[in-house]
Amino acid sequence: MPVRGWAGGPDNRATGLENDSMLKRILDYHSGRGIALCRLALAVVFLLVLYADPDQPVRNPWEGYVFLGGYALLSLALLAAIWNNWWRDVTLRLPALLLDCAVFLIAIYLTESSSTDFTSPFLSSFIFIILTATVRWGWSGMAIVAGALSLSYLAAGVWLEWAGFDVELYRFGRRGTYMFLLSLILVWFGLQRRVRAVARLDFAGESTGALPAAEIAAYAMQATGSPCLYMGWWSNEDPHVLLCKVDGGDPVIQNLPPEALAAPTDTPFALFDRPWRRMLVASADGRITTRRAAFDAPLAEHYGIAEGLVIPIHSSSGKGMLILSCNPDISIDHLAMAPALAQEISAALDRQLLSHISREAAVAHLRATLARDLHDSVAQTLAGVRFRIEALRAQVRAGNDADAEFDEMKASLSSEHRNLRQMIERLRRTDLEPSTVRLAAQMQGVAGELERNWRAEVHVSTTPEDLAVPVGLAYEIQQIAREAVANGVRHGEARRFDIAVSRSAWGIDLDIRDDGRGFTGTPPPHPRTLDERARANGGHLAVCASSAGAHLVINLPDRSDK
Repeated sequence: MPVRGWAGGPDNRATGLENDSMLKRILDYHSGRGIALCRLALAVVFLLVLYADPDQPVRNPWEGYVFLGGYALLSLALLAAIWNNWWRDVTLRLPALLLDCAVFLIAIYLTESSSTDFTSPFLSSFIFIILTATVRWGWSGMAIVAGALSLSYLAAGVWLEWAGFDVELYRFGRRGTYMFLLSLILVWFGLQRRVRAVARLDFAGESTGALPAAEIAAYAMQATGSPCLYMGWWSNEDPHVLLCKVDGGDPVIQNLPPEALAAPTDTPFALFDRPWRRMLVASADGRITTRRAAFDAPLAEHYGIAEGLVIPIHSSSGKGMLILSCNPDISIDHLAMAPALAQEISAALDRQLLSHISREAAVAHLRATLARDLHDSVAQTLAGVRFRIEALRAQVRAGNDADAEFDEMKASLSSEHRNLRQMIERLRRTDLEPSTVRLAAQMQGVAGELERNWRAEVHVSTTPEDLAVPVGLAYEIQQIAREAVANGVRHGEARRFDIAVSRSAWGIDLDIRDDGRGFTGTPPPHPRTLDERARANGGHLAVCASSAGAHLVINLPDRSDK
């Protein structure tokens, strides 16, 4: 039986998870808090190190303790001031950086001498200042701060030497060189860290074209930790305005007429506080600026939102606006992340639109294919049966025995029934196997079926004799033969057909000739259904000049492996 509370046991593991969760909540996307905590820790540790060293400070000890103690108190005050206030975090960032640089340089005066080591946290303070500049102003701001701090450090060493203090100038030069090289390395790392990554957004379920407002809201709320979200969406297709509100419960979605809420124009990524008339705005290059103005947007007015994070959305299907509110832990880091969130949401909406268009195109293609197949097989077979019934009626009236004709009609209907079953099987099939069949035997079967249905003479040849094509292409060739014979008999009164199928350098060629009336007109008209089927399969149809009857040449691409 496990003992509760032992090291690594259930209680300790639960406590560890709780501590990790609390630390994540405090520091995740709160760089201002992390910077303030590090500043306070460095100030306290430096003060304790000086107090523990009997030889420090080497100059003005009383004033040094007062100065460093004041720095620690100011660090604590800064931590309290910015803890839950994004406006103070931004407006105090430059004064705080100047204070850190001043303490860094004054510490040189208080502690540096040729007989003692540099007691001040030289390397840690320098790295802290540089990384602070990176987080606050990006790689360009870091480069400026690093260069200025390195030059100031070297200038401080020269001044101490010139003023006659007991310092070692070589040590300043060595450390200044290290600072310069370290600055270059940190600038390079800053250049690599310019894009803030966010989680990918994929909408669940099949694409119906409707806006998945609930999924977008859940994604944005999870990414920013905000409990409330307000969204407006202005579609390019639907004139109504879609609103979505999430405030501690299930999403509430409503549609308003277009005149009820104007679409946003040129809305920036912003953190706003309307009662205090202040905003933080993220520019296109990632810089964040302050504005003393109230955020003006119809969506904020509609819901009466006092403070929040604004994320404008632009996609191929429309444009929208997200306002995330009621989050006391919102910070400048969330504003820096907002463009990446907007880009991912827009990309997900574009993917959904593309999927919807692709589905509609697939359905349209399926409908056209079914229409052609039913026209070329079922409709033509029924027309042939009607043609045969008229002939049969004449035989019955003449007193002739019609049993043989009935048997042939039954065989024709059975053959068409098999064709229908093959068509259904093709619709059900989901595999894409590149299987091939020998075409000669299948075309002979089609020729016999057409002769029975249309009382015509149909001759079929394949070159080479063992010509093999993919199953799908064989089906298309058979449908073309059925349609060509039906058209020739019904519209051209043809009684003989010669169909030659051969492989050429451009694919599979069908040469179809009959002895009917042929095509009239200049240029001769193209048979519409045959032309559509040829183009749907990537081929083309040509009507050739002929002294007797019709002459068609159809080329279809052969995608089988030769």
